Amino acid sequence: MKSIRAILVVILAVIAVIIFPLGVINFIAAESALTQVIWHDGNETQEFLVGAETVGGFLHEAGIQTGTADRLSHSSDALLWDGIEITVEREIEFYVQTDGERISRLSQPGITVEDVHRQLQQETEIALLYSGDMNVPVENGDVLRFDTWQMRYETDLIYLPYETIRNHTNSVSRGREHLRVEGAEGEKAITTSVLYIAGREDSREHYSTEILSEPINAILDIGTGWLGALADVTAPDFHYFRRVRMEATAYTAGYLCTGKHPDDPWYGITASGRRVEHGIVAVDRNVIPLGTRLYVENYGFAIAADVGGAIRGDKIDLFMHEREDALRFGRRHVYVWILDEI
Repeated sequence: MKSIRAILVVILAVIAVIIFPLGVINFIAAESALTQVIWHDGNETQEFLVGAETVGGFLHEAGIQTGTADRLSHSSDALLWDGIEITVEREIEFYVQTDGERISRLSQPGITVEDVHRQLQQETEIALLYSGDMNVPVENGDVLRFDTWQMRYETDLIYLPYETIRNHTNSVSRGREHLRVEGAEGEKAITTSVLYIAGREDSREHYSTEILSEPINAILDIGTGWLGALADVTAPDFHYFRRVRMEATAYTAGYLCTGKHPDDPWYGITASGRRVEHGIVAVDRNVIPLGTRLYVENYGFAIAADVGGAIRGDKIDLFMHEREDALRFGRRHVYVWILDEI
């Protein structure tokens, strides 16, 4: 019985001698298949033994979370080697304050104020001002204060006055005025640039002046032509309402024409009460009202101030001082310009 126990002890001993080295060998082999990774996260350092082959695999195996803005010292597909040191720089949170409105932002470490300024302007398409040094890096918790910068333009319309040119002319009968050209105001646009910083007006200055339209001066024709004076009917300042062709005769103040002698109190007095003179003409008052100013071809300025028994319709009788002149004139057709609106 004792011999059997001894044999069993010997057999177990032999088995132990054989199995133990194999376990040690397997353990050593397993240990040698792992990679040592030294992980630096801020002020903390950790060591890991992992079976992963890449940095990304290490993070997954070690259960380490990283943000999209975190910055790793190695790319996620970089191969691991024993003793590799991997450093993570965690994303920073800072605040952007624009015209008093504050929002938080996340970014990779190492970003500068200038980088933030460029990003903001691309996002908002609004010019921004920063009063500090833009080359410094942004730290976690920083508040960056920007002011909007905007230029606006204001345009005011200014009316330009016109002048009235007084044109004295013998193409208009004396005592009469005629507005030949109506005046019109001009217009100019004055544009001012206004700078707004942080939504408040900061300054303004003249930007441009543009004449939109020049003023048109009025022309007032003031008559200097006496009754009987001849005028140039083609002159631009000769004004009339209508031109008619009439049958013309001539008369004097004498008895043969008027039936009155010089000692007659009504001698030389017209139907309108005016005394006869060169430029007084007789008309049919139903055609041309008495008092109407006229211009008669080859006779001059006239005024309809008399009537006659034979003057009916489109007929006109022209006063002349001398009977010889009246006889010489005879009967003819003339153009008559009606100067008053009737």
